[in-house]
Formats: sequence, structure tokens, C-alpha cells
Amino acid sequence: MPDTARDRTTNQDPAAVKLKSEMMYGYHMLGRHGLGLGLLGHLTARSPRGDTFYSYPLGVSFDEVTLDDIYECDYECHVLDGDAKINPTMRIHGIIYEHRPDVMAISHHHGDYCMALGAVGEVIEPYERTACRFHDDMALIEDYDNVHRVPEQGEVMMKALDKKMSLMLKHHGVLVAGRNVAHTVVTIMEAERSARVQLMAMAAGKLQLMESQEEIKGAHHFNNSDQAVMGIWDYECRCLKREKPEYFA
Repeated sequence: MPDTARDRTTNQDPAAVKLKSEMMYGYHMLGRHGLGLGLLGHLTARSPRGDTFYSYPLGVSFDEVTLDDIYECDYECHVLDGDAKINPTMRIHGIIYEHRPDVMAISHHHGDYCMALGAVGEVIEPYERTACRFHDDMALIEDYDNVHRVPEQGEVMMKALDKKMSLMLKHHGVLVAGRNVAHTVVTIMEAERSARVQLMAMAAGKLQLMESQEEIKGAHHFNNSDQAVMGIWDYECRCLKREKPEYFA
């Protein structure tokens, strides 16, 4: 990890440092899969104090983030611990955090396959067991771009998300609101993979869904369980430690 990453965290609360470290893994994990590079993604997490969240500066790519790049913001997107400029659209995340106390982390990306699936007005369907993680837990929104101010966009998106975990944004990618950083990051990575396979199936013929509701619900529960999520998360962490020792000890 670059030395500057240690400087701003030396005297911080251990819980905050731990959460920021998880976020840094999450940023690089997504970047490792080609997601969120450049300015095409977001990852935030609710801070331990509960009424603020962490984000990273505008202009930094996921694959470049260090601990020193993660700043605390209020729900209005004002930076509280430095002079960094945060993407103003993070106000949308603040609105979701404010209205969904169960949401502890939010991610958004413009992955090719989620963009393509959203462009044809589809969500991820239970066509196989892994895709079942999104069953009855992904909404589709088509008209938020007609609202041009960020606060109003956030309200529209928050209402469309309702109590669900994920939101397919027609013409704008996908958003996941999860119970922690690992759950959020793994879920949004899996959204891109599931969207890719679904598009392949749709191109080959009529998409045929699983028939057993019991099996679909069981797969949904398992794929969102800590056991399944942490299995993927821990593997990705090991990969990052091998591939980026300069960031991850």
C-alpha cells in the first residue's frame, strides 16, 4: 500500500480504518474485472457513525484507490475530513442511505452486459441458480433521466428500488444496495456475469426460466448468504494480494 494511504488513517477509529480497507479491496476487485474504470462506477459505504458515508474523489479510477482516497461525506455529499471533490451524483447514495437504514453499502457500474440488458428493458431472471440471487430483488427504472437534478433523480431511484437489493437503470447500468461491502461488491460483480450469460441465452433463442419456485427461492437465499458471498470475496482478496502486493500486504 502506498505510504500516503497510511497517513490519513494513523489516528482514525479502528472500525473506520477496517471499513475503508474493505472498500479499497472492493474498488480494486471491481477494477480487476474491468468494472468502474475511469469514471464509470461508484462504491460507497455507510460509516460506523451511521449518518455519514465514505466515498472516493472524482477523477480517481477504481484500480487506483488507496485508503488515503476514501473520504467521509454527509448525506448532502459535503466532504467532512478533507478538501477532496466527490462526484456530486453521490447525493443519490445519501438519499438511499437516509431512507434505507438496512443498506450499509452501495455500488453502481456501467458494465457492458448490464448496460446491454438494461437497454432492452430486462432485468436478470432466474434462468440458472446463480442468477437466482436477483429473483424478486431487482427492479427496473426507465424514466429517471427525465429528471435532470440529482436530488430528484435520487428520490425517483430510491422509490423504484423500494425494499429491493438491486436496480437495473435503463440506459445507465446497474445499482446494488447491500448489507455490507462484501455483499454489495460480490453482488454487483455477479450482476455483470449473470447479465452476460442471459444475453447469450436470449441471443440463442427464447429464454427459458427455472420452473421450481422452491429451488429458485433456495438458490436466492444461498447465493446471498454470508457463506456464498464470503467464499467469492475471500478468493478475490487472495487474487489481489498476489497481483497487487504494492496495495495489499
